[in-house]
Amino acid sequence: MHTINLDVGCDVFYNSLAQHPLCSSDRTHSIEHIDPHIKIAIPFEGAAFEAMWQTRSGQQKQQQVRSGHVCILPANLPHKVRLERKYESIVIDFKPEFVDRIADELVGKNVEIVEQWAARDPLIKQLGIDLRREFHQQPPRRLYVESVIQVLANHLVRNYSSNLVVVEDIATKLTPKQLQQAIDHIHDRFTEDIKLSELADVVKMSQYRFARAFKQSTGMPPHQYLLSQRIDRAQQLLTNTQLSISDISYQLGFASQSHFTATFRRFTTITPNLYRKEIGASF
Repeated sequence: MHTINLDVGCDVFYNSLAQHPLCSSDRTHSIEHIDPHIKIAIPFEGAAFEAMWQTRSGQQKQQQVRSGHVCILPANLPHKVRLERKYESIVIDFKPEFVDRIADELVGKNVEIVEQWAARDPLIKQLGIDLRREFHQQPPRRLYVESVIQVLANHLVRNYSSNLVVVEDIATKLTPKQLQQAIDHIHDRFTEDIKLSELADVVKMSQYRFARAFKQSTGMPPHQYLLSQRIDRAQQLLTNTQLSISDISYQLGFASQSHFTATFRRFTTITPNLYRKEIGASF
């Protein structure tokens, strides 16, 4: 199991085939237990298990869960699972107070998350796939993971609470001063593993509000802007220096040369080697 512990009040787990996320050990079933966290579990290909739980009213229920489903669990829900086979998954543990803060920002009050063991949710499914890809890169980009967590928490409050949550979306941009402060911070530290909380603190906003306002102001989320700055710098180094591709990827804070190459191609449509050959180095 691989874990990212985030300062915001959330942990992200990537579970390989060797261990099941909802069993307390390497077994095919779990004893009934409760967990103090609100959970989103995203099972991948080949998933198959039976969930059994007790509702707040004391009813005993069960549900077959398969690949394509998404599991939403409120805190302190008595439950157990029985595996048919092991599989990969992403599990996000939210501290209830973290979700409460998001709910307070969105609707001005706390909300009660309702269990759904077999939800069909394309947004959560895709974000789970994206998070799994991050874990495969090693180490995952913290700024990206924190941005995804903010989206998931917002989505959780809007779509999985006991009362209908109506949120008026207001497109708010950063002020010119705030935008410059955030950009300056990124430019000063773009080779480092910047945290979303750092950027939000710079402009004195919550992480959720900052991430939305930054995207409204620049057209891209903070993690994409950070990557764009790294790629801009990579193009300069490829053109003006004799540094190897591996040295450039290390200098710019990428997890590996393959990660750098894939990111460079995504932004420019060509590989770093081809860019250097086509553009023509000046050294």
